[in-house]
Amino acid sequence: MTSLTQSQSDTLTFISRFQAANGIGPSYREIAEATGQASIGAVHRLVKRLEERGALRKPHNEARSFEFIGERGAEHHLKAILAEIGRAGAVHQDSLCVIDAMRFLGRRHA
Repeated sequence: MTSLTQSQSDTLTFISRFQAANGIGPSYREIAEATGQASIGAVHRLVKRLEERGALRKPHNEARSFEFIGERGAEHHLKAILAEIGRAGAVHQDSLCVIDAMRFLGRRHA
């Protein structure tokens, strides 16, 4: 996971604490109110940036659902693929590390 801006870090902390306390993630409106975002659109962009940085995943069409990636983010998957290349000299599309990375990216295995 790459470093986060202060706003991203504050948002991630809020989502994590809200979800731990309530058993469900906050709505975008609740995130906006708690973090001082001007609009639901601003929250949407912020959540997208958190996904891009490997901090969390927002499952498609699942309201109030956030999956925290932590150490299993993009960097983890890249390291696993590079380790496989180091061991075998190449990596095949059917390798477990590739399948895992594709799932992380939300793509189906080819």
